[in-house]
Amino acid sequence: MRNTFFEKWRKLRGKGKWNFILIYGVLLWGIGSALLFSLIFPLGLGWIGERVSFMPVFVGSVILFPLGGITWGYFVWMFNEKAYKKENLEQALFKNNDF
Repeated sequence: MRNTFFEKWRKLRGKGKWNFILIYGVLLWGIGSALLFSLIFPLGLGWIGERVSFMPVFVGSVILFPLGGITWGYFVWMFNEKAYKKENLEQALFKNNDF
């Protein structure tokens, strides 16, 4: 599993940081979360007797969640890069040692 992650990450990082942030942060996390939140939030308020229209919640969510997705994508990129570089360093040190 560990090697599979690093193989996938090697391909993703080849496309660049901003591509990763746009696709995985903004589109997948941001828009996905916005849709889910827009569907669930009005239902949750319905339990307490409040009526909320879908569109205002959706418009606000589509603005705010993708902004959060930029942050999420950036931190995931940095975390994965750190792990990837550490793994490459460990592999290089292991190959250079005569065990």
